[in-house]
Amino acid sequence: MPNPADRDCLVTGASGFLGREVCRRFRPEYRVTGLGFRSAGEVTARVDLRDPEAVGRTIRERAPDVVIHCAAYREPDFCEEHPAEARRLNVLPVRSLCESLPAASTLALISTDYVFDGRCPPYSEDAKRNPVNVYGQTKMEAEDLVLRRPRSLVVRIPVLVGAGNELASSGFLGQMIQAVLARRPARVDNVLVRFPTWTRDVADALLFLLRREAEGVFHVSGPLGGTRYALTLEVARILGADAGHLSPSETILPRKAARPPNSALATEKIRAAGFAGFASFSSLVWHVCESVGIAPAG
Repeated sequence: MPNPADRDCLVTGASGFLGREVCRRFRPEYRVTGLGFRSAGEVTARVDLRDPEAVGRTIRERAPDVVIHCAAYREPDFCEEHPAEARRLNVLPVRSLCESLPAASTLALISTDYVFDGRCPPYSEDAKRNPVNVYGQTKMEAEDLVLRRPRSLVVRIPVLVGAGNELASSGFLGQMIQAVLARRPARVDNVLVRFPTWTRDVADALLFLLRREAEGVFHVSGPLGGTRYALTLEVARILGADAGHLSPSETILPRKAARPPNSALATEKIRAAGFAGFASFSSLVWHVCESVGIAPAG
């Protein structure tokens, strides 16, 4: 097997939340090229993935050993309102990659817990998929394309958190910290169960799986799940802050796209393979707070 340091890796969506982290974590072991449409984050080459000719040309020029496909429209409401455009980025580039990549190259697709309907959690890798919105449907279609080719990997993840330079760039967790510190009365969802997962854990899991030449579907998910309200109360506890200004909402606000009530992903498969790098929820809060200059209590 070649030395990983002599191998080339393309990361799509390198300007995004997860793509940036994957580029950083992979660089010690791979020659990484970050692909993106915007010159931001870790983008080193601008490519419109919705253009099949551009994708094919990039694959021929770069001849990557590995492609980590992070790029996608991830906002369910946008996808619901713009299903054709959602497929242009969530499905079409996957088809182009499958057609352009040599069989010896590995293609790893980042997928989502939203391929499940959320009615019978937790979900194993081989559980029946039944998406309740366009976003989940497009990701299921992308999975099917990837899994038809050799040397393919699908990694499903739930909601991502990361440590940005400000709370607004720290995703789901940043929003919860902001809600606690703002001290403004608000009703917070107490219906939908989510599992915040650190971007670094996902990047490390991808490295782990590629080192072992793993194929098929794997789930990567943070260990603590809860409604936004329950998780926000935990954030307040870690911060040593009062959350009396927040109250639980037992009804879901009307939105364009339906959400699965609890699409918890079972992680026994990757754990059995030897991966145990799942950060605790409290450590995630610490990481985000440190990155923005907030000192949690205790």
